[in-house]
Amino acid sequence: MGREISSTILIVDDEDYIRVLASSVLRDEGFDVLEAAGTAEALALAATHDIDVLLTDLHMPGSLNGLELAAEIRATDPLVHVIISSGDDPSVIKDDAMGAVFLAKPYRPHQLTRAVRMNAIG
Repeated sequence: MGREISSTILIVDDEDYIRVLASSVLRDEGFDVLEAAGTAEALALAATHDIDVLLTDLHMPGSLNGLELAAEIRATDPLVHVIISSGDDPSVIKDDAMGAVFLAKPYRPHQLTRAVRMNAIG
């Protein structure tokens, strides 16, 4: 079991196996984790929980992509740290004004943990 960390991570990914694996890894590291399979669910969770880090896939079904979801969440809570995950080139977030961190897919558990720890308020 990892050390106790008092940060809440919202993981948003429409691919169940990626979301479940990432959640498991981060819970084992002591993070509080919320999961959403889509942007509507993520917005509902963000409205009712204090989120420290948003880890979202860039490409999501529905009307919002990961960057747009992050902007919506940060509009009500500007202190949320954002990690955008994608198999795309990192340049997809080059014009992002939020200072989002890019996490390339596929990622290894230690890469995920490091990215979240570096962005968690704790």
